[in-house]
Amino acid sequence: MSDATELLERVARGDEQAWREVVARYQRLVYATIRSFRFDGDEAADVFQETFVRLHRHAGRLRNPQGLARWLVQTTYRLCLDHRDRRRVRGEDPISDDLADGAPGMLERLERMQRAQQVREALATLSPRCRELLEQLYFQPEPLEYKVIGERLGMPIGSIGPTRARCFEALLRRLASPLPSEDVAGEQP
Repeated sequence: MSDATELLERVARGDEQAWREVVARYQRLVYATIRSFRFDGDEAADVFQETFVRLHRHAGRLRNPQGLARWLVQTTYRLCLDHRDRRRVRGEDPISDDLADGAPGMLERLERMQRAQQVREALATLSPRCRELLEQLYFQPEPLEYKVIGERLGMPIGSIGPTRARCFEALLRRLASPLPSEDVAGEQP
């Protein structure tokens, strides 16, 4: 998996494979943000497309490419607000009163989605052994016993705990970098 800086540089040069990778990597984050506004399929698709059009347009100008997830959440959120406001003006928004800027917990949900994306990206940078171990420990529908994890990963049960600690340390180091507040040179998302 390519790092965000390299991917955006390739996108800015017109590399279609890099563009497909960016969309694949971040589409869940963008759609999760859009879903919080309860737009129907066409409206959601419009906001999704506009978000990625803006990213394509600004790919070469992001100040902090490692802050791409934050930029996408902010851009999507603002586009959703704009779209919702246009619906209100036209009198087409029957459920908008409980959404977005007035909805309890909306910003917290968006922050959780952004943080989840950061964790996914940080996990992807870990060694395969660490990534597999943490996925077996924490990303299964039901908790697994160490014996099962050891069998799946070919790892002695006694080494799971110490390995887990080292993997967590590596993950925390990757997550420790601060998030940028403005990512595009001279322009809001």
